[in-house]
Amino acid sequence: MIDSYRITDTIKNKKYIYLTFRLDKLNKVVSIIVNSPYSELNKSIRDAFKDLDIEDLNIAEKSPLNIYTLQILSQENNKMVINCSTNVVYDRNPVFEGCESSATKSKLCNCFNSKLSEYIANTISPRQITKAKILGKLNLHVKFLINEKGVIEQINCKAPTDSLTKELNRIVALFPKAKSPATRNGRPTSFIYVKNIDLQIDSKNKEYTKEVEEYNGQLYSNDSFLNPNSDLALHFKKYISEKELNDIPLIDIPVLSIYFDIDKTGNPINIKTNANTELNNQLVAIFRYFPFKKLNIKPLNTIDSYSYPIIINRCNKNIIMSNEKPFVHTPPIFDKDCHLSGSKELDNCMNENIKTMVVNNFKRTIGNKTNLTGIIKISFSFQIDAEGKITNVKAFAPNPSICNELEELIKNISEVYKPAYLNGNAVPKVYSYSYRFDLGKNKVDEFKNLIKTYY
Repeated sequence: MIDSYRITDTIKNKKYIYLTFRLDKLNKVVSIIVNSPYSELNKSIRDAFKDLDIEDLNIAEKSPLNIYTLQILSQENNKMVINCSTNVVYDRNPVFEGCESSATKSKLCNCFNSKLSEYIANTISPRQITKAKILGKLNLHVKFLINEKGVIEQINCKAPTDSLTKELNRIVALFPKAKSPATRNGRPTSFIYVKNIDLQIDSKNKEYTKEVEEYNGQLYSNDSFLNPNSDLALHFKKYISEKELNDIPLIDIPVLSIYFDIDKTGNPINIKTNANTELNNQLVAIFRYFPFKKLNIKPLNTIDSYSYPIIINRCNKNIIMSNEKPFVHTPPIFDKDCHLSGSKELDNCMNENIKTMVVNNFKRTIGNKTNLTGIIKISFSFQIDAEGKITNVKAFAPNPSICNELEELIKNISEVYKPAYLNGNAVPKVYSYSYRFDLGKNKVDEFKNLIKTYY
């Protein structure tokens, strides 16, 4: 397995493979983690480590507060070789006031997170929050280094506005030093802390609430296409309450949009959003009540898909806004023989071509390339660039042999017949696929339950 571990595009930044573990109160090994991208290799390394007598490692300090690390593999001449470290490295987090009684590493981490969040919530200037016109959720990105003496330095926090960022950096610099610094092998060392902290900002001051709404209105009016008073936006406002709107998590998805195709009769089909399942169903149902002809989409093309933004997040506040004209998405045409009756058919044509290529390549041989039985999952992603070329291939499989073969297979796809287009302009588009092969009882020639997902 190690011989096949060559440095491909998928893992080019993975120069070392480590095994980490912790000890419980009885000094039993728990939480063994290996950081390679290959599940089969990780399992082999974990199983081998479990057979090792922990006393043979000669650990100098055994404690549930520590995390222990062993190097297993390293990169040499574009290959991975077994290169185990001779000594176990053990690290401990810094200890701050009020957390001295924490008995485990996780409790120590949780204690500090709680203390810091409470400190920021109680110390950040209300005046600066008011100046930034914040209401609702305030997302703060906290990052700093705790040096060998336990002092916080190299502070690089981020907040929605420059003034709040300055204030956040100021108060973090005033946080009391650690009672004891982080240690590595018992010696003081530096420690980098990174965390997102959410504060809920509420106000009973009606005048301030009105000021915030007016301020946000000015921000939104600067958008060249977004309109809080478009017909579609006003329609969604009728069905979504202020509380429901504020409860929608849009941190990872700053814009929530609705997507659809149009059939030959000019009606919307395949309606969906980029929200979770429950919210998606709610938004799709609301959209179905909208008189579709009011969107006045011209020209209509059955091979295109259309989208409208519905909810956006600005300054940590959700607001319903949309645009007068849709975004027009034309999918790539994988092969000139693909049927052009509609957007879904184009996608299906591409998906079937990819499925046939991958499944035919592996269905008779994958069982010979792994010791695993049961369900074997392989996945990959690639980008079709604006010229129709396949780029940025990333492949993932249980072991290096399968992964390397999969990566090369995808890289050898010839450029597609036509790339994707957005509003008439060629654009890159990323595709991801996942296949699960059912090996049964190691019967490598039987794949009764082949499952495909893509997005």
